[in-house]
Amino acid sequence: MMHVNPFKDTGEAQGDGMRRYRETFAEVEALGAQVRRARRQADLSLKRVNAVPEPHSVGNAVFAVELERHRADRETMFEAMRKLDAARRALRAIASDFVLDQDKTAAADLRRPA
Repeated sequence: MMHVNPFKDTGEAQGDGMRRYRETFAEVEALGAQVRRARRQADLSLKRVNAVPEPHSVGNAVFAVELERHRADRETMFEAMRKLDAARRALRAIASDFVLDQDKTAAADLRRPA
């Protein structure tokens, strides 16, 4: 992930934006950890499914239970991934707002007489 330093050359007017950026960045970090935990859980439940004695069919009650657990774990992982993607998009939007604000400030500075 590309990281832009939104704190460089920012004024007090952007204090709220910096707070949003920090909060969203922390959310991205927390959601990344959540995805990693969910992925490990889904991997473990898949190993349990594969470890069930044959036949691997819904007629095997143990297999059916383990498969259903794995499906739930996998859906939890996918939901965490969707949340992480949304948080990353929000973080990029906040960072791009900072870049645009900095570009506008720089352009205004160039137009000022020395």
